Amino acid sequence: MFLKKIIERKREEVEERKKASSIREMEGRISKVPPPRDLMETISRHAPMALIAEIKFASPSAGVIRTGGDPRHIAGEYESAGASAISVLTEPNFFKGDLSFLGLAKEKTSLPVLQKDFIIDPFQIFEGRAAGADAVLLIATLLDREQLNDFVNLATGLHIVPLVEIHDEEDLEKISTLSLPLIGINNRDLKTFEVDLKTTLRLKKGISSRAKVISESGIKNSDDVRLLREAGVDGILVGEILMRSSDPASTIKELLGK
Repeated sequence: MFLKKIIERKREEVEERKKASSIREMEGRISKVPPPRDLMETISRHAPMALIAEIKFASPSAGVIRTGGDPRHIAGEYESAGASAISVLTEPNFFKGDLSFLGLAKEKTSLPVLQKDFIIDPFQIFEGRAAGADAVLLIATLLDREQLNDFVNLATGLHIVPLVEIHDEEDLEKISTLSLPLIGINNRDLKTFEVDLKTTLRLKKGISSRAKVISESGIKNSDDVRLLREAGVDGILVGEILMRSSDPASTIKELLGK
């Protein structure tokens, strides 16, 4: 199973990185980083449908999505087309990402930047913020309830937005006691990698109206976006369709109906 392999390698990777640096060193770097950009504000400003555009060069399910490409250029192109924020894959082993992509993306865009990775250790949250992350993805499936609560509090304490991602009813129950500003619903089953937009429609009903909801994975056209908007979803996260497109700006405009 891909997820098990990813997490096993992630544990090794994090331990290697912790040998090279400490949380105290990260805190020193964070003190010199500009204040985070406000992801919640930009999602509200782009109502009724915000679009978080993703920089993702590969994935276990799709293989290599795009060969080469400068995160700076890609981020700038996304912003000019009307994206609300930039999601950056920082996982190197299976998604060909890198922490440096966060800073590169921010060089050419004024948009908030989300670190998307498999976060299993507090060190990664410090590391991401030190690299310029304005928000961080927390996957509920990977964490127990106590860990999830601790990671949410840590992110909030660092003044970055935790985007807590759920996949099923078990995840939904896990987050039920947390006060979360932003919840992602991933339409991709992490075990089978099958995608179904009905996942968002089903799980959205169990989420407090106080939280903004982002639908992730499997969004391919303006009809999909319309369906999600009518269901009360506040935003979408789109990656593969943009990275494969020869004209991602036009793709973003088509998705948003512009």
